[in-house]
Amino acid sequence: MDGWKTGREKDRKSGKDGTLPGGSRILVVLLGRIGDVIFTLPSIIALKAVRPDIRVDWVVEDRCSDLLLNHPDIERLIIFRRAEFEGLVRERKWRAAFGILAELLRNVRAERYQAVLDFQGLLKSGLLTGLSRSHIKLGSPSTYGKMKEGSGFFSRQVPLEATAAHLVDRHFLVIKHLLGDIPFSRLFYLRIQEEEKKRVKQTLASIGWFSGSDGNEGGSFVPFVLIHPFASWETRQWPMDRFVSVARHFLGKGFSVGIIGGGGKQQEQLLEPFFRLKRETIAEKTGIKNRLEFFPGTFSLRELAFLMQHSSLVLTDDSGPMHLSAAVGARTLGIFGPTDPVRLGPSYGGQCMSVHKNLLCQPCMKRRCPIGTLCMDELLTDQVIQEAESLLKIPSAGFDRNGLIGAIKTDSDH
Repeated sequence: MDGWKTGREKDRKSGKDGTLPGGSRILVVLLGRIGDVIFTLPSIIALKAVRPDIRVDWVVEDRCSDLLLNHPDIERLIIFRRAEFEGLVRERKWRAAFGILAELLRNVRAERYQAVLDFQGLLKSGLLTGLSRSHIKLGSPSTYGKMKEGSGFFSRQVPLEATAAHLVDRHFLVIKHLLGDIPFSRLFYLRIQEEEKKRVKQTLASIGWFSGSDGNEGGSFVPFVLIHPFASWETRQWPMDRFVSVARHFLGKGFSVGIIGGGGKQQEQLLEPFFRLKRETIAEKTGIKNRLEFFPGTFSLRELAFLMQHSSLVLTDDSGPMHLSAAVGARTLGIFGPTDPVRLGPSYGGQCMSVHKNLLCQPCMKRRCPIGTLCMDELLTDQVIQEAESLLKIPSAGFDRNGLIGAIKTDSDH
């Protein structure tokens, strides 16, 4: 079965000469997370800008597929129903779980592709790349500069040209290897429907954050700050009480503050300090009670992107929502601890900034810290507020036209 042949065995057709025939079809293997999808899209947009004849399919997990629905540069989405699969595994329904994997594999192998591009560089993406049907299989150097978990066995890793390169630029090396030296500007956009915009406006109108009560055009948004105080690693988590202090600061300055997240019991438990702040403001009768609101689980990813575009500022730990906010041109302040803002920071122009301590141990890229996460504990509220205030003086860089939302290229982009 040719799907199991490695990238090295197929090196006779690396794709490096940029001579993919007209009407070629390529497969992008990038299942998730949110940030990874956002880091990869600019490369696909750049590819389609110079070769609109190439058709692009994309394998993605259901938790991230919303970002790619109806995207003008993607022909077909192959969606891995991860949530359903994991539920079946927990219930020990092995046959049904295997059926989901078999369906995914059938969809991947349904086409013979001119090229398959692994932008994730993990075992799961490597296996799908290996089992796909193509003579050209390329892999991105990704976050750590090399493919991991044996994924490099199934494709040819494109060499990393600069160790300090941001992940957006590392992914573009794959396209450059495939098509040659084509223009790249980190352009990013999503397709968003009018109904999605209307739903966001109606939700905000119901709490007094949007003047058009029916959600139609012609209304205006109140000034609001969005805070995403969650992280997937415990070492990325800035203390919740400091997020609350930042919220107090902006509420005191007249901004409304919205808490965003994916929802669920775990996030609800973490938000108790914010619930306490809400109760205090109601008891004090300060008029703040309708200016602190909670949106975890309220919006889809594309609706969240539209909400972010109309915010005054988005403050977040290093997370998928941070990258989404930056990519659609919102003012974005990312709080960094163990991860590297040079390689992984918000990356779409001067309206994006990161704040971190510059300790000798940073960036360690560790999920657990043997010395107590000093990089987060020593990052004080005043420093974050100072950076946030400076960011508010910079114009946002979002565009919203013809059903597409994204970030306008600025001189500080590269």
